[in-house]
Amino acid sequence: MTRIHPRPEQFAFTVGGLPPIAVADVGADIEVFTEDCFSGQLTSVTDRPREVAPWPRVNPLTGPIELRGVRRGDVLAVHLVDLKPARDWGVSTMSPNFGALSGTRQSPNLQPETAEHVWIWSVDPAARTVRTGTADGRELVVPLRPFHGTVGVAPAHGEVRTSAVPDAFGGNLDVSMLGAGATLYVRSNVDGAMLYLGDGHFAQGDGEFCGTAVEGAMVTRLRTAVLAENHLDAGDVDWPRIETDDEIITIGAGRPLEDAARVAVRALVRWVAHGCGLSEHDSYQLVSQGCTTRVGNLVNPAYTVSVSLPKKLLPGRPTLMGGTHDRLRTDPAEAGA
Repeated sequence: MTRIHPRPEQFAFTVGGLPPIAVADVGADIEVFTEDCFSGQLTSVTDRPREVAPWPRVNPLTGPIELRGVRRGDVLAVHLVDLKPARDWGVSTMSPNFGALSGTRQSPNLQPETAEHVWIWSVDPAARTVRTGTADGRELVVPLRPFHGTVGVAPAHGEVRTSAVPDAFGGNLDVSMLGAGATLYVRSNVDGAMLYLGDGHFAQGDGEFCGTAVEGAMVTRLRTAVLAENHLDAGDVDWPRIETDDEIITIGAGRPLEDAARVAVRALVRWVAHGCGLSEHDSYQLVSQGCTTRVGNLVNPAYTVSVSLPKKLLPGRPTLMGGTHDRLRTDPAEAGA
């Protein structure tokens, strides 16, 4: 087991352009500690988010992690084995000029700015809930559903992007499917891939409308694989894909929202067509009639949309991506490795 628990000064606030903080072999189990998006500095309802975590010092990431054996152009599979809250509390906020119902630089209005608000949520692992109090003394309860808002690799062409950005390299996707048991597929743009992980969420509704999830520090166990070119099902893996036991999912990012949706739909249509041996027209019809479309975020520099299809609807129940997800989800000890 490779354990990566960064010191405070080691966290990254950009994706790309940084030397690795750790090196791990492809296929090895890796345990990663990630901080919350406020670097653990927001601990009270009286704290001021913009003071303790001023832009751009938000959304710290653990990475980059160099993966030995990955080459530029390879498709990397990242399987999230297990995610556990590292603390018994999380935090959510509302901030001026941020959130789907606030005026922003890109969509300004003449409404007064929203005041800053902070909620501290307590984690109840036994009940699988997180809880917080309201200003008038009542309690709010939502399900505990840990996932990573941000998983990605170094961008192409030597770009350096802020940790708030989602794109083809992954990044700040904010899709709740990136929890335990999910496998993310993403194209490596550099040798070693340079994997980044962070933005742990204990709960988040689709859209992340107020601008934050229930943000929390996380301890995550993951393992990786590299796919052989003849196992890609679908030519280019030019946008992130996710596979779970029950679904295949593609993700698009962009503004306006319909552009993100088009990216995700096109990617899923091509994946299904090649994986099942269908024409793109027939695949488009199947996706159109059987898919579920969800908004990941409606607040980041680019919006994200996921489009998923149940595996049970795939003609012939094909083995996708060379069976990588099934291999990675099997514990090496149980598999005799």
